Amino acid sequence: MKDSFYELILDNTQDGIYVLDDRGNYVYVNSVYLHNMGMSKSELLSYNVHDFFRRGQIEFCISDIVYREKRRVVMFQDVGIVRGGQAASFRQLVVSTPVFGPGGEVQNIVAICKPIDTINSLYAEASASGTVHTCSIPFSHCADGSETVVAESPAMKTLFHVAAEIADVDTSVLISGESGTGKEVVAQYIHSHSSRADHELVVINCASLPESLLEAELFGYEKGAFTGASTNGKKGLFEAADSGTLFLDEINSLPLALQGKLLRALETKTIQRLGSTAYKKVDFRLISATNENLAQAVAEKRFRTDLFYRLNVVPLEIPPLRLRSEDIIPLALHFLSYYNKKYTKTKIFAENTIQKMMKYNWPGNVRELKNFVERSVVMSAGQYIDIRDIHGIAASRDRWAGAGQPQTLSVSPSLIPPNALQYQEKRLSLSEYLEQCEREYVQYALETYKSSYAAAKALGTSQSSIMRRKRKYSL
Repeated sequence: MKDSFYELILDNTQDGIYVLDDRGNYVYVNSVYLHNMGMSKSELLSYNVHDFFRRGQIEFCISDIVYREKRRVVMFQDVGIVRGGQAASFRQLVVSTPVFGPGGEVQNIVAICKPIDTINSLYAEASASGTVHTCSIPFSHCADGSETVVAESPAMKTLFHVAAEIADVDTSVLISGESGTGKEVVAQYIHSHSSRADHELVVINCASLPESLLEAELFGYEKGAFTGASTNGKKGLFEAADSGTLFLDEINSLPLALQGKLLRALETKTIQRLGSTAYKKVDFRLISATNENLAQAVAEKRFRTDLFYRLNVVPLEIPPLRLRSEDIIPLALHFLSYYNKKYTKTKIFAENTIQKMMKYNWPGNVRELKNFVERSVVMSAGQYIDIRDIHGIAASRDRWAGAGQPQTLSVSPSLIPPNALQYQEKRLSLSEYLEQCEREYVQYALETYKSSYAAAKALGTSQSSIMRRKRKYSL
């Protein structure tokens, strides 16, 4: 009676469950696992887990790791099956837990299996209910009230643990990583966990302004300091960051002429406005970021050695998304929840879309993934986001002309904004429609070329024009 009761309970869970003996033979399976595998109970109970490996239905046996290392193992696993006479496959999350015998040997393994599309559906259901506001991903923190840090990979968990450790230490931090990896999010995280969190985090992209304006923005100016200067003068970003944090993004683009002045400001904590002979004390914490190897820039005489060592006290390197695939699905689900709420949708990723996301290279990193999810939510028909060709919606660098040739933007039809009828249904005005088209076009160029200068060249416009639109659309 007791055994049948427990079997009834396990058969009514949404997870597939199986138990192996000490040799990998199946000794228990619930009905959900049988359904997922498309097999009968008697057939599956006659199997050893290695039979699936020998048949090529799985690439490796997770249980072998559990037997060998005597610990719980959590991994993704691709499983090949035959359903309706046709070969098919699905990806599942498997949690394999050892059960130890009296001598410390692994006596059994209990595995809980959850297909990825099931996780996705449950997440969407929870988000739509309005009673849960954040996803219970193993490592998720609010960085500034609006940004959420999602980290599942060991590399990113370690990075954020280090960031938390050094948050309250007023030392310089240099964040490096490819464009779109989330350097500003890390800076926000450090600031929000520091004693300066109640004051401003002032952000400037050093590549966004020409040298003459950049100096005035950083250090401020007195009235009449130069032609066109405000008659009241203006305080710079160093002063705006007083008692707070100053984040200099793309510091590798800082002109050599300004590097010495920045170094002095860092060492003396004093600044001098343009057109002024007076010095002003400022108390700020500096975080900088680079999307290129600063040590190489130093070797090439494009960056001052002394400034490099002053900035690189605590280096934090963010790996590209392609090297931390464990973060792809948690991030995608987080963005899906956000855009579902923003656009009043209840979209769910189809299983094949999740598989393609895991296999895609994501050259634009987290920024590209975020924009891909937004496009998918807005442009997909029906509840399920079923993307047959992810390259058609994700911004691929392959869609640009070859290096050294006149470069023009090639746009896939699937990247063009939804047609005019869809916009008309939303009652958008002509100007709103044109702005939406412009936003999509500039966004695609920035993601693909990785710099505003290259994007401007490809679109046949000026870099300042690109930067104005980047700020206008918060790209």
